[in-house]
Amino acid sequence: MEGFKSCTAAVCAVSAGICIVESLVSGTRLRGQMKFILDLVLITVVITPFIRAGTDFQLPEPGGYGTETDYHIEVYSDALRRQVSYNVSEVLLQQIQAAGISCYKIETEVNISDDGSISINKVTLSTDNFTGAADVVRRSLGAETEVVDEAY
Repeated sequence: MEGFKSCTAAVCAVSAGICIVESLVSGTRLRGQMKFILDLVLITVVITPFIRAGTDFQLPEPGGYGTETDYHIEVYSDALRRQVSYNVSEVLLQQIQAAGISCYKIETEVNISDDGSISINKVTLSTDNFTGAADVVRRSLGAETEVVDEAY
């Protein structure tokens, strides 16, 4: 309330000053320039309390964004998992095709641990020669890799 009173008093004082100066320069060549300058002073006096009130802000606490950060990490991890799965599937597809086996569909189930290591849990194949394709996959990824036949 005190700020509102002081703002009103400043606007009244500047307005009174403007009236006095305008009456003094009313018949001279400086009338237009003085009016412009006095209008700028009045605008400055009127806007200043809003600018001052707008500068009183505090930065939010950094800990308040924990859930959003967790969400972003989860989205990133999912995108990374999909991309790694796609890349591994493409490499396996090239190896299977290089062995002369037609492969219609290949899906790779990938798990990325917190330390960044990648483990391939399961490979699903849709191919003419499943045993040959499964051998190629197991030679590339290891004998313990689970390879599943998906009939096309």
